[in-house]
Amino acid sequence: MNKSMKHERGSSAFRMLLIIFVILFGGIFLYHSLPFGKGKSTSKARLSGSLKSKYAPPFVLKTIHGEEFQSSRLMGKPVVLNFFTTWCPACREEIPGFINVYEKYKESGLELIGIAIEADAKTLSDFIATHKINYRILMGNMETVRAHGSFRSVPTTFFIGKDGKIKEIKAGYINKEVFEKEVQKLL
Repeated sequence: MNKSMKHERGSSAFRMLLIIFVILFGGIFLYHSLPFGKGKSTSKARLSGSLKSKYAPPFVLKTIHGEEFQSSRLMGKPVVLNFFTTWCPACREEIPGFINVYEKYKESGLELIGIAIEADAKTLSDFIATHKINYRILMGNMETVRAHGSFRSVPTTFFIGKDGKIKEIKAGYINKEVFEKEVQKLL
């Protein structure tokens, strides 16, 4: 093998590694930038400015059993509303932390409510069983999403004080530690 062939092989290998590097880090960047990933959503600033410190919008939604649940039942309680979809990876990832924190603070009056978007009762029932969810899950609709600022990403979580006012809005994945700190502020 002559010197020029070795140089071509080395150059080709370098180009291939460079392409793989660009694709890999470009993919990681995109994942963290997209609204359905673990990254921050671009809609958070808009949501925070428009709804934070305002009273949480009222709603009436159905359970997976078809029973109506009215948000007026939550008055005077610290509430967390988590809008999610069953197909969202970040939504599924935060559930174990939610379960743990809810178990720890439910005796203090915490109400944690998951509002599923775009799910039928059967899919949602299976999802609840699979993930061993111990908090209330309701079947959401676009009217409820619009009332809560027409956010563009899931998960989106609203932290509502005992006074009924929205204290914080988090768009995107929330780890257990951050979730617990936000819950503690409500108690």
